[in-house]
Amino acid sequence: MKYLFIIISLFSADIAAEQHSKRGISVIGKATIEVVPTQFVFTVLISQRGTIASKAKAIVDQKSRLVTNMYLSMGIKKNVIESDKLQLIPRYESLNQLSDFEVHQRINNHNASNYKHSEGHSKIVVNNKDNSLNSSLKPPEIYFEVIREITITFNNFEKYDQLLDNVVKIGVSRISPLQGVFLNTDSLYQQVLIEALKKANQKAKAIAEQMGAKLGKLSHFEESSFHTPRAYVMSNKSSDSFNSQASKQSVSAQVSVTYAINEDN
Repeated sequence: MKYLFIIISLFSADIAAEQHSKRGISVIGKATIEVVPTQFVFTVLISQRGTIASKAKAIVDQKSRLVTNMYLSMGIKKNVIESDKLQLIPRYESLNQLSDFEVHQRINNHNASNYKHSEGHSKIVVNNKDNSLNSSLKPPEIYFEVIREITITFNNFEKYDQLLDNVVKIGVSRISPLQGVFLNTDSLYQQVLIEALKKANQKAKAIAEQMGAKLGKLSHFEESSFHTPRAYVMSNKSSDSFNSQASKQSVSAQVSVTYAINEDN
């Protein structure tokens, strides 16, 4: 019983301390800013199919050099061009799918009692895969697909439209959606957090003024929610003339604070 009394006493003391710490004016402060990405990641794929792997790779290498030289001519630094991701995938041609065909076989009438409803004929549907005639078809042919992925990172979004236009003219196989990256989110969030605290303080002062009281010291603080973007895929809309805009993302903070009421007159 003694230990139970001590535990209950400590629990009651914690509740009393928490209630005392929250006595006063409790408010919530929110702040949000819109930011654009710090960097952009642009990726294209160049692929070529052929029955000879070396010839397919030679075509991919040629287009890769054109893309790389174009990047360098636009002021993209060599150390941010990644082109070492190369895949060589063997593929097999599937057989031509022929439609099912019908085989009509005449049944002899030597046992007419067993086939009185067949009228002397039986209709059998045979799938071409099960037909012995397929033995004459050629085996599936093998060919190779060579794929190279080229990725660059750049800071100036104004180059994006020109990049799109240039890679389309070279004839790349696929353009991945542009990815936006935020590098300074921690410092941005600190700014937003301070702004949320300022708004909470202004709100508490306004409430105290309406109550005819004087705002005291901060007695309780809680960071209730926050949002900081890291990386996201931007929408990529193709058109005859590219005119893109970098979409913004939000950095937000929300705090819950309690100020004591100064009872001194």
